[in-house]
Amino acid sequence: MLLFYLGLAMFDQAYIFTDAFLYESLREEFSENVIESLLASGNRFGWVAYAILPIVILFKVLFATVCITIGVILADIDFTFKKIFKSAITSEYVFLTSQTLFSFSLFMNRADLTIENAGNYFPFSMLSFFGVENVVSWLHYPLQTLNLFEVVYVVLISWLLSRQWKPDFIESLNIVIPSYGIGLLVWMILVVFLTLQIS
Repeated sequence: MLLFYLGLAMFDQAYIFTDAFLYESLREEFSENVIESLLASGNRFGWVAYAILPIVILFKVLFATVCITIGVILADIDFTFKKIFKSAITSEYVFLTSQTLFSFSLFMNRADLTIENAGNYFPFSMLSFFGVENVVSWLHYPLQTLNLFEVVYVVLISWLLSRQWKPDFIESLNIVIPSYGIGLLVWMILVVFLTLQIS
């Protein structure tokens, strides 16, 4: 999974967010010297993004695992952290698929691509349903997080867990949705709070 994510990141950098693309996107706002300095810094420290990618993926998987583990404990189900972690890793392929479709779509539309529309492109999300221009900026993250892939993720992890601990699939959903959902809600509130503090 990590190799796929790294491959996608390299593909994005090599074929979508190239130096030429960044230069064209930034030249109206910054001078040539500033853009060259930014590109040089990006090329020099680009490895940092690849280095922190495994940490980001691990954090995502652990976050879901901890949330669902709390739900399992509260539901008084005898189930191990390790099995939930394994199901969370398997379900992460949903988000890998999402990222692959995102990169492919940007690549196919790269002729009309700008930094702004690439940053605001979230298909299958509530943000795309309402339209970026119709939503205040601090609501962008919560609305882009509420998307079809999150729904598929919850359904898949519930199904995987139900196959292992043998309750009904609906019973599994009734544990995963509140536990993971509340954790995701707290995370979105934190991001919105930080966004408002920074802006």
